[in-house]
Amino acid sequence: MRHISYTSMANGLSAEEFATILDHAREWNRQNEIRGAIAFDGRMITQIIEGPRLKVDALYLKILGDPRHTGVVLQSRADIKESQFEGFGLTRMTPSDLYMIALSIVEKHGSGDSSAEPLVRRLS
Repeated sequence: MRHISYTSMANGLSAEEFATILDHAREWNRQNEIRGAIAFDGRMITQIIEGPRLKVDALYLKILGDPRHTGVVLQSRADIKESQFEGFGLTRMTPSDLYMIALSIVEKHGSGDSSAEPLVRRLS
């Protein structure tokens, strides 16, 4: 299982647009066995995504290529034994709550990319 947390800027994204994206993301994540948490303060997005390694990596690469995200910063990428969000799907949290969870994950797994597998775009 893979864990990725990141922060990005989403300038110009309204709360209504974010809610629509979140509804779509929840369904897509459910279909792909991905779970986690997201916070949006009107300008910045912080997200933790966890699930099957290749699916989580593919989702993160998709986020990197999404023009709605700018200045994406990978906070942590790690191989984990179990999700911190089992049974939650994609839950919305306050930025401060998500930050506290991210801190505990960094304490456990370290910051940066600690996965044994490199993050690379795979050709179909």
